[in-house]
Amino acid sequence: MQILDNFLYILIEGEPESPEVAVIDRVIGNLINQGLLSNINYRVVEIGGSGNFNSIAKLIYQKSKVHQRIPVIGISDRDFRTQDRIDRELAKQDNQSINNKSARIIYWGRHEWENFLLEETEIIANLLNQIPSKSLKSKPFRRNTTNNLTKIQLDEWLIQYFQNSIIEELFECLKFRFREAANLQRLNLDKPKSKLLSLVDIEIWFKNQIVSKAKESRLNIFSLKYMSQDIVKENIWQSYINDPSKFDFQQAKIFFRGKEALEHLRTKAIKHLSIENLGEPSFKELILRELDNNTNSLIVQELGLMLKPYFQQAANLTRIE
Repeated sequence: MQILDNFLYILIEGEPESPEVAVIDRVIGNLINQGLLSNINYRVVEIGGSGNFNSIAKLIYQKSKVHQRIPVIGISDRDFRTQDRIDRELAKQDNQSINNKSARIIYWGRHEWENFLLEETEIIANLLNQIPSKSLKSKPFRRNTTNNLTKIQLDEWLIQYFQNSIIEELFECLKFRFREAANLQRLNLDKPKSKLLSLVDIEIWFKNQIVSKAKESRLNIFSLKYMSQDIVKENIWQSYINDPSKFDFQQAKIFFRGKEALEHLRTKAIKHLSIENLGEPSFKELILRELDNNTNSLIVQELGLMLKPYFQQAANLTRIE
């Protein structure tokens, strides 16, 4: 990996085939052109999982002059972290990251970046309705030209999906919190042998897992056996599980997994419109290209707010402005 001396480095989670780098590059370029971010040299780098943030940051600190004064930025998914956990991380001072040669972690305001696209159902409906009926090489086309989509329809599909996924989301939250609390990325809970359908199922399965993982790891993790009960006491789960009529669609779009929800939307839409040649990467790219120059879109606004302080610092340091 070549480290350029006077560049601000922004590390993001993601794999090489995911569209994040291209999207964030385009959004930043547009924000600079519109005068909403300072005009500096920068690089966006995908690093795989969040466990790689600090090792990549350390390499950058060794060779970069800019990052002797400004921390390497790491944009992380919120995942199922509590707000208290995020606030503690954000309360750290920039110089702590520089002195420790670690990434300065800033978090998406939602579970992951795909969650922001769940707010754009009107744009998604319009884009899919405009897909042509004729096949042009490997580009998407529609076999059904009588059906159309609306924002209301897409939102209804999302609401149904989230309502049907509450127990699964709780299960995924428990897995994530356990891994964080155990402080061992390799200590993962086993996949249940049968589908968990209720809180009782989750509680029984989790207690059995605590016993099993304590033996496997030879660690005293029995203090975590009440974790599932503690999570359920949080307001977001209380309202969803005990009284489904109080289901908060807006909160679900923020705190539940966005990648799976967006894929559910794609699957329903291509079936409804009989669309072919529109896989998951192409679907995301279609939406993102429509949004990345739109300063009213939430994902563009989010990136601008997160990065503005560091772009300003870099501009002051390098005297570009």
